Amino acid sequence: MPVDQYINEQRTRQPSNQSFRTTARGLRELYRLLGFIIDESGRPVVATPLGRQAATFAGQPLVTHLDFWRSTIRVMIHSTDQGTSHPYQVLLRLVGQRPGIIRAKCALALEARNDSPEELARIVALADLPEDNIRLRINVKQSNWNNAKKILPSWAEQLGDVIATRHQNKRYRLADAPGQANAEPAPTQVATRTPRTSRPVTPETIARAGLAEFHHDPEFEVPINIDPTAANRLRLDRLRRHNLIVTELAARLAHVGAQLYEDPFDILALTAAAGLLVEVKTLDGTDADERERVRDALGQLLYYEPFTAAPLAGHATIHKIACFEAPISDAHREWLNDSEIGVIWTVGNGLFAADARATGVLGRYLEELR
Repeated sequence: MPVDQYINEQRTRQPSNQSFRTTARGLRELYRLLGFIIDESGRPVVATPLGRQAATFAGQPLVTHLDFWRSTIRVMIHSTDQGTSHPYQVLLRLVGQRPGIIRAKCALALEARNDSPEELARIVALADLPEDNIRLRINVKQSNWNNAKKILPSWAEQLGDVIATRHQNKRYRLADAPGQANAEPAPTQVATRTPRTSRPVTPETIARAGLAEFHHDPEFEVPINIDPTAANRLRLDRLRRHNLIVTELAARLAHVGAQLYEDPFDILALTAAAGLLVEVKTLDGTDADERERVRDALGQLLYYEPFTAAPLAGHATIHKIACFEAPISDAHREWLNDSEIGVIWTVGNGLFAADARATGVLGRYLEELR
C-alpha cells in the first residue's frame, strides 16, 4: 500500500504495536550494540565514525566489505547490569556445543550474561528445552524472541561461519573454519581439530606470510596521510616484529612437543592434553594502539575458538592466549582474563613473561617460555 496509507493505518494502533516504531527501536538497539550510533535519551541520534564507515557500503556487494563486517560483528558487546558478553561469539560456541540447533534457539546468544564457560553451560542447558519453555524460563516476550532469532544466525550464514540446512525450520552447525561454509565437509572428528584451512608448521616455517596476506589486518595499517614509501616501510617493520615473536614463541612450544598449526590464527599448539590458541600483537607504544590491539586479540581468539575445539565433553581443551610485544595495562589484562584469555608478553632475548591466568593455563610449558 502507499506509504501514507500504511502510516495512517498503523497510527490507529497503540504506539507499542505500530510496526514502523518497533522496527526503528530494534534498529537503534542493533546499531548501539554494533557501536554505529550514540543514542541517548532526550538527545539526537548521532552516527559514530564506525557507523559512518558502514554507511558508505550501502548498495555495494557484501564481498567488497566482508572484512569490515567480520571484525565489527565479532567484537559486538552486549552489556547489562549482570555483566558483558559478546553475542556473536556466544552464538558460535552454542552452535559448536549443539550442532543441529534450530534457528529459533540461537536467540539464546543474546541471553548470555558474560563469556564465561559457566554461563555458556547455562545457555547450552537452556537450548535443550522446548522453545516455549525457554521463553518462560528467561521471561522474554514472543515479539522480542522473534526479533532476537533473526539477526545473529543470518549474519553467521552470510559470513560463512555456519552451515544451515535448507529446510523451513533451519538447523545450524559450524563451518569447518571461519568463513568456510561452502568448503567440502570435513570428516567426523573425535578430538581437538584444526580447520581445513590450517596448515602444519614448524618453528622454521611458521609466520612466513607476505605482507599481502595482512592487507586487511588492522594491526598492520598505518596513517593514510604519510608518504607511501614511509607507510610501506612501517607496515613491513611491524610485520617483521610480529613474525619474529610468533617464531620465538613457536620454537618454545615445539620444544615441549607441541604440534604447531597456523592460519587463520597465529599459532595453534596441540598437545595430548590441551590446545593453545595464540594471537600475537605488536604495539606502537600509544594508548590508542593498545586499545585497538587488545580488542583485536579478544575478538580473534573468541572467534577462532569454536572452529578449533571439538564440541564433545572429555576431549582436549582449547586455552586462549594473547601475546603482546610489551606489557599491557592491568585494566586491559583483567578485561581479557574475564573472557578466559591468558596474557603473555615478550621480555627480550626470545623470552616471555605471563600473568597469573596464563601461568595456570600453560603450567609446565611456562618454564619453556622463560
